[in-house]
Amino acid sequence: MTLPTEMTYVDLPGPGGPENMVLARGPLPEVRPGDILIRVEAFGINRPDVLQRKGDYPLPAGASPILGLEAAGEVVALGEGATGFSTGDKVCALANGGAYAEYCAVPATQALRWPKGYDAAKAAALPETFFTVWANVFDMARLKSGETFLVHGGSSGIGTTAIQLARAFGAEVFATAGNAAK
Repeated sequence: MTLPTEMTYVDLPGPGGPENMVLARGPLPEVRPGDILIRVEAFGINRPDVLQRKGDYPLPAGASPILGLEAAGEVVALGEGATGFSTGDKVCALANGGAYAEYCAVPATQALRWPKGYDAAKAAALPETFFTVWANVFDMARLKSGETFLVHGGSSGIGTTAIQLARAFGAEVFATAGNAAK
């Protein structure tokens, strides 16, 4: 596949409401060693994206200035040393910005294959919550089957994902929520 030299992306000339976002044209992102380049079919929108758009969430060092932390699509190129994927694979990924675009470069370690039966929209909604929960609950806290797990903010995206994964792995789960409606 021959890649274009430019892509369309969602630009944010200044913080504010969604009306501040405009379509723009620019170069494809640089594919660094260990990265994969995804032709984006869908992207997720989550709280950090909204806060960044409003100007309330500073851009992390080294992150793309283009909005978007979650992307789903097809791998179209691999950076030197990127492993685990081939061109043509359907993936979803947690991006360091840049998902609101036709193409998004992400570290291969921040991508996973689409679950069976998922389309692009469903796959794009997974990375932020699932990577966050997996890293914190299972990698760092090492939650095991039979343990008791308390989730504060159980009605949030992170909270509902934590509840689902903890139960699936055999933990007894309790949760809090901010009010009775939640």
